[in-house]
Amino acid sequence: MISISGLLIGPGVNGAWAQGGAWTKSPAILLLGPDNDPRIAATSEAVAFWNRTFSELGSSFRLGAISRSTKTIPAAYLQSLSTQVLGRGWSGGFPDDIEALPGDIVVALSDQNFVSFAAYWKGPKALVAIKGLSFFPLTLPNVPRNVIAHELGHVIGLRHNADPANLMCGRPASCRPDAFQSATSRFFPLTDSEKAQLVRMYPANWTSR
Repeated sequence: MISISGLLIGPGVNGAWAQGGAWTKSPAILLLGPDNDPRIAATSEAVAFWNRTFSELGSSFRLGAISRSTKTIPAAYLQSLSTQVLGRGWSGGFPDDIEALPGDIVVALSDQNFVSFAAYWKGPKALVAIKGLSFFPLTLPNVPRNVIAHELGHVIGLRHNADPANLMCGRPASCRPDAFQSATSRFFPLTDSEKAQLVRMYPANWTSR
């Protein structure tokens, strides 16, 4: 087990994925971070972006409500898991302390340096970890909201594409998060194929089971 600083562990919220990676319920989101963190607003914006996207696609699926905690997951664990996920060396599974957290998607706003990532495991439980705001490229305008939206895109079921003009561009393509820099606050778009995939995964008649 890892020790989650000062957090009282309660019973988890059980979500579900269907075969193929789609959620079968609206996943509740637990946001871990300090009260004054600008990424709190960025996370709300990212969730609103995805829910607006699903509405525009005619799907009834939505990401669930956001709850908050000022507690943290140890940086050493996030850094280690980031390396494993990036190198495809993660065998799956979270420590009991994370499994027991009250939320289907846990978004951890760290103050440390690592590659931001999304990891998800049967049960199911998803962890989105975002590197510290003082580290490049999160120091650039417009980048944090798109990085968070990008990682939530993975949790929803999307993979990387190779077009730096789109939200889900990523490895092994050469595009990196600094491409999200913009003087104007905006979210980068999805491709037509990604929109079609979301409609297949979350059709108009999608219902929470």
